[in-house]
Amino acid sequence: MDRLIHTYALIKSLYDQRQEYIDSFLTFAIKVIPSNRFVNFAFIQKNLKDEFDLEIPLHVLKTILDRAKRKGYIEQEKNEGGYKLTKEGLSYLDKLETPKEVERRTNALIEDIKDFFFREHKTSLNQNQISNLLLSFLCKNIEPLIEYINPSATFDLSIQSPEGYENLLIEYIQSAEQQKPENYKTLEEMVLGSIISVILYTKESSDISELRTKKFKHHQVFLDTNFVFSILELHPPEFNKPAKELFILLKEYGFNLKVFDFTVNEISKVIGGYSREAYRYPLSARVDTLYSSLKSKGWSKTDAQKFIVDLENILDKNEIKIEWTDIDIKTYKPPDETLRNLMRKYKALQQLYHQNHDLAAIEEIKKLRGKPVRKIEDSKACFLTSDVKLGRLNFIEMGHKDNGTVCEVILDRLLTNILWLKNPNLKLSLNSIIAVHSRDLFIKKRIWSRFYDVLHQVREEGKVKDEDISMLFYHGYIEDVLREFDEAEADKFTPEFVIEKIEEAAKSKEEETERMIREKDEEFLQQLKEEVSKKEREKEQEKEREWLERVQKIKNSLQESGEREASIYSNISASILTLTASLILYGIYLLFKKWGFSEFPAFIIPFVTGSSGLWGLWTRVRSNLKAMLVKHIYTKKLKEATLDEENKN
Repeated sequence: MDRLIHTYALIKSLYDQRQEYIDSFLTFAIKVIPSNRFVNFAFIQKNLKDEFDLEIPLHVLKTILDRAKRKGYIEQEKNEGGYKLTKEGLSYLDKLETPKEVERRTNALIEDIKDFFFREHKTSLNQNQISNLLLSFLCKNIEPLIEYINPSATFDLSIQSPEGYENLLIEYIQSAEQQKPENYKTLEEMVLGSIISVILYTKESSDISELRTKKFKHHQVFLDTNFVFSILELHPPEFNKPAKELFILLKEYGFNLKVFDFTVNEISKVIGGYSREAYRYPLSARVDTLYSSLKSKGWSKTDAQKFIVDLENILDKNEIKIEWTDIDIKTYKPPDETLRNLMRKYKALQQLYHQNHDLAAIEEIKKLRGKPVRKIEDSKACFLTSDVKLGRLNFIEMGHKDNGTVCEVILDRLLTNILWLKNPNLKLSLNSIIAVHSRDLFIKKRIWSRFYDVLHQVREEGKVKDEDISMLFYHGYIEDVLREFDEAEADKFTPEFVIEKIEEAAKSKEEETERMIREKDEEFLQQLKEEVSKKEREKEQEKEREWLERVQKIKNSLQESGEREASIYSNISASILTLTASLILYGIYLLFKKWGFSEFPAFIIPFVTGSSGLWGLWTRVRSNLKAMLVKHIYTKKLKEATLDEENKN
């Protein structure tokens, strides 16, 4: 399996020399073809697998061999028989030093990772284990891309990767970027080479050239809530960086970046819950939830309220347009109610409101497309997210895998890889692939919630003291323990479990460290004490909910008012313009009649009005004007409205 590590790096090096995907694989093919006899496809396929761990389908292999034959590196028997290496092929291989250099660099990288693990963490892994860890790292990145290129393809490298070391690998990569640029470059080559290798999964050879030549036209990308949070840098850096890189890339490609109005409402709802939930998250443990991240950034209740009030302006400044619909997420019913059970299969803990949001987004993308599509470039619209579970649901359960059609939902890292394949000259960092693994480095939200409740219980019962609790955060102890648990294992947390972990943590007690931890999480411990006064907290939380609902009602009312005004103005303007066009046409008609032409030129009418005539002209003008006016009027009314937090009571 470690051969594949070298192969991926070599693919990228060969591509850099030739700038053609197929040519990147010529070297591998001719290296396994002998010069003293003819060999068939089966022989070449087997040896490519044995020597380089490359499984090349026949249709791709034939294209590669045809290219090698045209270059004179191999010759073929009559009647399309076997292949044999030529003198030119031997000469080419003799001059080729790249494979040896790539192997040297990959071996140096693996050895350096091995040394880093032991030096920094006293962790000893052998070369094979490091290779498998790297392969697992790469495969998580390219699996969605393989499914996109060929939904029927099977992808199973059967990697026996050592569990629990992904965080050390990510730490090494971040260190190498600053201190070991040559090793970091080798890592980049592996990532990009693995992406190029995905072309081996194409159904037809012609699909390979389409990857580069087929363009996106007038494509709308609708951003999911989690992606918006990342580009606004509200998540941890591990998730913000790749999202911002892709966001910039989408702008460079000219995509229309949008959010549905019900996504705006979901964003407001999520941020609105921060002030009610922030107290549950300490600063010393990273939990996989937005609230933990906002807490670490020092957000206050006022910050959250200001964000909600200014949300439309924030989106506008980032050149994200709002797509207005008539959907009320609270009462939304999908056309196919059976999808709810499928959603629960993938996202069992998802609340109904957020489930409605995801189902509505998928349905709206379907409407915008109008029909199933088989090429992403032809899809007109997609829903961009980092939610892997939603992506899997859409791909497997909604017929796309079986039908070979493009999903309504597209993962952010998948779109990043597709855009890079279209233009490999783009700079593609490792941030997107790091993000794939980083989520496993945080405590799952449900795990922390359950742990917190039990921790509060044992404290209230007097079984533990505050100084005992502070020990849980010593050297990130409780974070290391809890992040190993999956959300389905939340029931394992009992009072006995919590007390046991507190006792284990106390064994590594250091007074100075304890003092620092207590100061850092003083607010968390204080809130834990005050948890008994739930009635007061619930009363405050209810006030926050009422304020958020009032703000949302005001915004909805302003939007409806803007729609009405825009409709009136656009009707009048469109009518004036259409009447003007009619008069112009009539004037042209009179001129032609005066000049003695017997017939009025037929091409002039569609030239002025379009193929659908004056009614079509009126409709188009009205629609475009209304879209512009709605945004302008709504923004103006929003600025004039009193929505600040001082007026929430």
